Amino acid sequence: MKKVLLFCAFFLGVALCSAGANPLQFETLSADFKQIVKSDDAKISYSGDFSATKEHAVWHYKSPAIKNIFFSLTKVVVIEPELEQAIVTNIKETPNLTAILASAKPNKNGIYEASFDDVKYYIELKNEIVSSIKYTDKLGNDVRISFSNVRKNAPVNEAIFKPVIPKNYDIITQ
Repeated sequence: MKKVLLFCAFFLGVALCSAGANPLQFETLSADFKQIVKSDDAKISYSGDFSATKEHAVWHYKSPAIKNIFFSLTKVVVIEPELEQAIVTNIKETPNLTAILASAKPNKNGIYEASFDDVKYYIELKNEIVSSIKYTDKLGNDVRISFSNVRKNAPVNEAIFKPVIPKNYDIITQ
């Protein structure tokens, strides 16, 4: 769970990145995603869709389990329907990755690199739009997130960024 939150915080940082003429800069970004996590003895695939603005992001995981992660500048809310629970975390507990992404630079192959907490992220672009992000987490898992149907700077309904927690769910505050 913590790895998912860290990555999502990292990607929200992409949304907040404001370096001039940086192709990682956008007003809104929406896409479908496929995330593959490989360890020495397992491979797990996740899929879903996300939308982000400079102040909010929402990730809808559809497979293998439904999970919705909402980010604002002040908190993260993870809603897990199968567990009938919501986890609310103050964003101050999550590192601010905006500065790291603002300093992301293209390497000699044109792939952007950003580092945080001893993890190096490789951000690939296609036609000035994020197409994939790769990294190896601290547990040695290789992670690749590929994006499709990417929509940059398209209108996004702000209501999608507001989490709605059903009344019967357990709420865990961290």
